[in-house]
Amino acid sequence: MTKTVIITGANSGLGFETTKQIAAKGADYQLIMACRNMQKATAARQQILQAVPDANIICLELDTSSLGKVRAFVESFKKLDIPLYSLICNAGMGSRNVHQTDDGFNHIFETNYLGHFLLTQLLLPLMAPDGRIVTVSSERHDTPLKGVAWPGAEALAYPGKNRQVDRQSYSFSKLCLILFSYELDQRLKAAGKKITVNTVNPGLMPETGLMKHGPHFNPAVFRRFANIMGTAKGSGKMITDLVCSEKFANGTAKYYDRSSDKPVPSSKLSYDKQAQRELWNFSMKAVGLSN
Repeated sequence: MTKTVIITGANSGLGFETTKQIAAKGADYQLIMACRNMQKATAARQQILQAVPDANIICLELDTSSLGKVRAFVESFKKLDIPLYSLICNAGMGSRNVHQTDDGFNHIFETNYLGHFLLTQLLLPLMAPDGRIVTVSSERHDTPLKGVAWPGAEALAYPGKNRQVDRQSYSFSKLCLILFSYELDQRLKAAGKKITVNTVNPGLMPETGLMKHGPHFNPAVFRRFANIMGTAKGSGKMITDLVCSEKFANGTAKYYDRSSDKPVPSSKLSYDKQAQRELWNFSMKAVGLSN
């Protein structure tokens, strides 16, 4: 039976590499490249087909910074009338300047986290009983936030409420993905569902688009950040393993650090059950769903 995998932000960096690696697994996998820029998505698809000519790949438009566009993507996917096996929540952005989206949210919070929250909720009813969900977080969910108290979902969601929180929007958005992953896993297990949820840190990847506004990676910078560096190819394999390998067919949600052989503890704050529930309840209301 064909296994359909949706990868958000699939046209470049980690998303592209993961798409290519899963496609190389063979005709058993149908790939949906969910991308904001369809021209770039089409070009990326052609590039993958050059390496894997028999790959089964479809491009669909998705912009996670818009709840309306998330809903439109899900409707487009439903029209394909194909089963869903896995969802990889990868699309993301980093910025030093925060602005408000058309939905009224912090654009980093909505792009990296809230859009994926809605996407996951809408796709869950379509997912196979043994499906798999992977969220892409970051090491930055931890180090910059050590000793920082949970500010509450509202402070994260709406720019201007807390300047310090706004400056840490990227880190908090990646923390939210982990809080969400753990809460989702608990709720699925409580409901008797066998869908597997995991979350990953791909490491600092200088070759990805997310780093285009980051530091210039000269040898000195590479040495300084060596302990948190990753590659799209290596971290793509990690995600591919979590989606495709029977080894990860069940179990409680774990946080993997740049390798499927490295489940490690995430930050102390990410295990805060009160924060997990508060974020979940706020998110459900924010996207117009009910518990």
